[in-house]
Order: sequence, then structure tokens, then C-alpha cells
Amino acid sequence: MAKGAKSSGWFRAAGRGDLELYYDGTRVGTVTATALNLPLAPTLALAATTTITAGTGVTVTTGNNTNTAGDHRVTAGNVRLGAVNTFATTEPTSAYVMMVGTNPVGAITTSGGVFCTTGGATLSKIIAAGTVSQIET
Repeated sequence: MAKGAKSSGWFRAAGRGDLELYYDGTRVGTVTATALNLPLAPTLALAATTTITAGTGVTVTTGNNTNTAGDHRVTAGNVRLGAVNTFATTEPTSAYVMMVGTNPVGAITTSGGVFCTTGGATLSKIIAAGTVSQIET
């Protein structure tokens, strides 16, 4: 395939075994047997009915995963905050599991939060005025 300014399509990269993807003459990504790489795409728009099925899930390495409408639902498993260790005996289900992180300081106007402190021994909350109090120890 010619890679001119008006060419779009794919090109088999000799010796590498991948396919290069072109849009209007610009290389926009590659495809291998196991991966789709789109480094120039800051946004990947999916249809509202798209289901993502992946063996290891979806990983966001830069930026945020944002819902602008609807709910963020976890129908099986847990919501994990931080790099949480595994449990010694029984993993919980349908739980928020938190790692100890940086304690908040100061007011967070019109917001609040729950966080884990003291080596995981204390569950605390912060309210909009900036007041921190223990929920449970």
C-alpha cells in the first residue's frame, strides 16, 4: 500500500510481524496477535452498548476513568483503592478495600471522604469543613 498523504489502511511491517495502521498518511498505531496499540489516540470512544471483555481487565496508566452519566457499577468483586495486599484467609466480596495512603488535611468544600490510617487499623472520615474523625478502630 502506498503511504501517501491521502492513504488510509494497514501496512504489514516486514520483519516485525505486526500491522501498521495509517490514517490519511499518518501512522496511528499497530496491531499484533495480542494487542492493539493506539499511541496517538488520547480518547477511545466506545458505543454505549460496548462490552469490554479482557482477561486482565482494563488499565488506565495516565489520566482518569470518568463517568459523565450513569453509575460506576461493580457487579462482582471489590472496589480497591491503592495497591492492596491479599487477605490472609478469606477475600471479601462487594467491599471497598483500602490501602493506607496520605491523610487529607484542610477543608474539601462540598465534599467528604473516607480513608484508612494507622497502618490499616483505623477507618476515618473527613467532612467539608476539614474535620477528621475516626469511624472505627
